[in-house]
Amino acid sequence: MVGNVRAVVITGPPGAGKSEVAASLHDALGEAGVDAALVECDEVERSHPPIGRDRSLEHLRMLAASYDEFGCALLLVTATLVDDEHRRAVLAATGAAETTLVALEADPQTLRDRILAREPAGWQGLPELLNASQRLAESIRDLSGVDLALSTEGEQPAAVAARIEEEISRAAPGPRSRDLRGP
Repeated sequence: MVGNVRAVVITGPPGAGKSEVAASLHDALGEAGVDAALVECDEVERSHPPIGRDRSLEHLRMLAASYDEFGCALLLVTATLVDDEHRRAVLAATGAAETTLVALEADPQTLRDRILAREPAGWQGLPELLNASQRLAESIRDLSGVDLALSTEGEQPAAVAARIEEEISRAAPGPRSRDLRGP
């Protein structure tokens, strides 16, 4: 199903700032009067045992359809995309007529420092998360279809969010651009 919603998918390795940038963007858009919803795939996937990619995509599909039915003009999605197949599946699950893919990146040491600052000391999954962050930093750079690549190195989330907002406002075609720029 392709709906009326437009999707902005923000990806990056763990520690790149996806959640903070997306929250800042969602807040700024809300203050501008844009009807927007935010879905963080990492949170949708949080379960033990893990729900798996197919179930996670179905959850995203259901949430996106619900927000579209509710009349949201814009769906913001954070997802740690691992490869082009995953990218295609997430974009399709949004059901959006138009999508913008934003890739966030930061220096490997910065990714490590951010993860160590946010995760509990002694958490048994920390070594794997640190390793995954380094691997994903490389693979995300190789994703095709990225519309906007931004470094979060030394940047505040609100500043990165403002750059994304500029891009989606500029890229919005026709009358929908008013929806994305507010009243």
